[in-house]
Amino acid sequence: MSLEIDVEKISEVLLADGWHKVSPVGDGRSSFGLEVYAFQQSPSQELPTPQPHAGQPTKAGQEHGSCCRSGARWTEADGSRVFCPTTLILAVKYRGQQKTES
Repeated sequence: MSLEIDVEKISEVLLADGWHKVSPVGDGRSSFGLEVYAFQQSPSQELPTPQPHAGQPTKAGQEHGSCCRSGARWTEADGSRVFCPTTLILAVKYRGQQKTES
């Protein structure tokens, strides 16, 4: 059995530091998304190239050691963009449905 989680309905994400509210995009869908991630550096910054450690890419783009490359991203209410490995997500929450009074 597997859980099917609709990423377009996620309203909050639980990380070790607590719940993070996920802002909706213009059409009401969640800004939450899942992708493969890679860290990049702006070409204008010239810094010395450190020796690769486990999980860091080499010049050929290959990684030393094993590293989760599946990541999540979302925008929070203050406009901050959050990116993290999916392994850091403890739980997700859907927005509750509003009850209408009759």
